[in-house]
Amino acid sequence: MPLARVYEENEVGLEVRRIFGETRANFDLPFVPTVFKVLAGVPDYLKPMWADLHQVARSREFHSASRALEEFSASQAIFGGWRLSDQHKALSGQKFSVDDEEVLAGVASIFGKAIPQMALFCRLMQVGYSGGQSGRVGSAKQAYALSRWFSLHVPPERDAGLRAWLIYSDIRKTLHSRHVFSVFRVLSPYPGYLASLWVETKKLLEDPAFHRSADEIARRSRALLSGLPVRDHRKIARSLSPLQWREVEETVDSFSRLLPQFVLFSALWQRSFRTYGVGIRRGVA
Repeated sequence: MPLARVYEENEVGLEVRRIFGETRANFDLPFVPTVFKVLAGVPDYLKPMWADLHQVARSREFHSASRALEEFSASQAIFGGWRLSDQHKALSGQKFSVDDEEVLAGVASIFGKAIPQMALFCRLMQVGYSGGQSGRVGSAKQAYALSRWFSLHVPPERDAGLRAWLIYSDIRKTLHSRHVFSVFRVLSPYPGYLASLWVETKKLLEDPAFHRSADEIARRSRALLSGLPVRDHRKIARSLSPLQWREVEETVDSFSRLLPQFVLFSALWQRSFRTYGVGIRRGVA
């Protein structure tokens, strides 16, 4: 059974908290991705896995691959012709000001960066427990300004109000997932907008063409992993029991199954702001 608990930074020890901080820095994100907070439940896996892959996560090669996946998903969104509703109308109906719309456009841009990264990284973890692969990455020389200057608050599930909690239940049921992705939890303070965005997401998930495009994104993700080094994680995490390995694999496999769909969704969400004239300034949070 996949790991069910999401651990926040105030619930983990110093070493895992350090890893949380490094994930923000190495991926250049203003929050800790959900998959790491879930895997904190098995620190004997999280620590050696991150020790192996943290240099890959901050490498020029990995960030280039994630940008390539962003661009591919944007082309798939345009080719598929899907559109979300008028975001200005949806947000103004929820009493968002024009300045607030700009902030939310920036949040959409942040997830447009984060979700492709996690789609690739979860694939790397799969490679790790499937024997690893050879490769090479160079040293990174980037400013990582987003992770240093901004912090994006992603509320824990337990902090959600009743309306957001009901939406969370529908998200888990629809996706057959034990977790609610950060892209939805970040919107929980605004359950009206969260509900409207989730309704549109469900419609996309019912479209066979959307799933075919997501499958193309999954195939492209696998191709982009070529040349990124991964050790055999079963050899470096020998202390894990068979039950723990099964929990880790089922958890990572679940994320890997769903993330290509949300890579495409994030491209559509970003495009919906552009389409209706709300500018995106990456890094606004």
